[in-house]
Amino acid sequence: MDAYLYSDTTNALVVMPEAAHQESAINNLIYKVFGPGRYVKTAERLREGNHPCPDLSLVAMKGETLMGSVRLWPVVVKSDDGDTVTEVAFLGPITVDPAVQGGGIGSQLVEAALDKAFAKGLSAVLLVGDFDYFKRFGFERAQVSLPGPADPKRILIAYAQGAAPLTGKVSVRR
Repeated sequence: MDAYLYSDTTNALVVMPEAAHQESAINNLIYKVFGPGRYVKTAERLREGNHPCPDLSLVAMKGETLMGSVRLWPVVVKSDDGDTVTEVAFLGPITVDPAVQGGGIGSQLVEAALDKAFAKGLSAVLLVGDFDYFKRFGFERAQVSLPGPADPKRILIAYAQGAAPLTGKVSVRR
C-alpha cells in the first residue's frame, strides 16, 4: 500500500489511500462542503449504485484529522457506434475542509489520484468541473455525454500519455 504518496513536512499533511474506517468522516466532510444539493447533479448518477475504487480513492490527513478526500469511480465510455467500451475513472467529489481550502490540498489530491489511475493502467480520468482550474492537471474538454444534463464545457478528461481520445456515452458498468 502506498502509505505516503505526498507529504508536506511543514504542516504534516499526508495523502494516502482511503481506509474503510474513514467512510463516515469522508461522507460527513462531503456533506459539510456540498450539502444535500449535490444529489441532484448529473455526476451523482455515476455514483448511485456504484462503489469508489478502493485502490484509487485518497484522503489527506493531518495527524488523525481528515483534511480532504477524493474518490475515483469505475465508469465506462461506450463509443457512439457501440463497438468499443473503454474503462476509465470518474473523479469526484474532491473535498477539502473549508477551514483549510486554498492551501493546495485539493491540488495534491488531484495529482495523486491521476498518478495512481494512470499507474494502474487506466487510459483516462473524467470529471465535471471548472476548466480553468483543472487544465493545469492536464484536463481538457471531453467529447463524451453523461447520463443526464451537464454543461459540456464542464465535462473534462485527462488522458494517460499516448492514450487515444474518447468519444461516446459515459455510464456505470452494471
